[in-house]
Amino acid sequence: MNKAKKIMGRIFLILLIMLIILLIVCFFYQRSAQKRDRELLKKDGFVNLVSAGDYDMNINIYGDGKYNVIAMPGSGDAEFPAGMKLFSEYLDDDIRLVVISRPGYGLSEETKKEITTEYIVESTRTALKNAGIEAPYVLMPHSMSGIYATYWESVYPDEVSGVIFIDSINEADKAEETPAIATVFFKIGQFFGNAGVARVVTDMMGGASEDVYGDYQKDAEALAGVSVTGTSDNYYEELTNCPANMKTAWDSIEANDIPKVYISTNFQSVDDAKEYLIYVYGEADEEEAKRRYENELSDEQKDYRQSRSKYIEKLGNCKEINIPGSHFIYEQKPEECAKVIADLIHELD
Repeated sequence: MNKAKKIMGRIFLILLIMLIILLIVCFFYQRSAQKRDRELLKKDGFVNLVSAGDYDMNINIYGDGKYNVIAMPGSGDAEFPAGMKLFSEYLDDDIRLVVISRPGYGLSEETKKEITTEYIVESTRTALKNAGIEAPYVLMPHSMSGIYATYWESVYPDEVSGVIFIDSINEADKAEETPAIATVFFKIGQFFGNAGVARVVTDMMGGASEDVYGDYQKDAEALAGVSVTGTSDNYYEELTNCPANMKTAWDSIEANDIPKVYISTNFQSVDDAKEYLIYVYGEADEEEAKRRYENELSDEQKDYRQSRSKYIEKLGNCKEINIPGSHFIYEQKPEECAKVIADLIHELD
């Protein structure tokens, strides 16, 4: 029995040593890969760090028009600057697209401050001023950034000339609290992410499986890998603070005459669902398309649309335009999104 225990102990020790060696190799591999990521992004002009107060925010500027459109990413979207660079090619020449990255996203540094609605808006305003981007701004938030744009245009209306919400979070809705167990799983994922295991596995599998960023695909992958946004404390805190941040935004709303557009992406027919499936998967299964369209007709979705309408009405001077498709509709249908932006800009002339 003692001999068996010794053998098992030795095997366990050997496995432990092998695991430690593997983690060390993964860690240094990731450090080397992230250095290459940063070099590529610098070469391609994506590195532009500006002081946001207590951390440096990365800001990318595409175009030199007179209208400053501030593009704000959805939750965890580190690749957003690459997606917006591709999208900028569809915009009119009178637009200067300014793409911000929140703390912990892509090239932006992390902050030790709490991720609140007020903090994100104030640090973004500081970074824009330090970058020489002066108000007025046309805010263009995607998804979670709708929280921050709602607060911004309500508290600082003199700085905002227009808002284009792209399938943004609806502050009239109620976000669910993050369960405690999620923190445990996040910490485990954070450990392996920071150790480089995920990066090694991804690179061994050949990188991203989709090519949605065209000429900027490599840059998008570098933005995702350069800081591992999904393991950022700031990113996770943003998720856990979402319910409180939504309430802050909702409570701040002061109806005003600032022109606003909310781009929704609901399917209006089975054909819309088919078009989406073809965009994502290259083909459309008839039954899956029907299932997705039927989901749009569910009571849950009806309730969501009602709360969204309540939110749009409370904002004041905001109209909804539906472009059926992906949550990342500016990637699937850039021409239609660009037209919505152009129409709003023309209202400002």
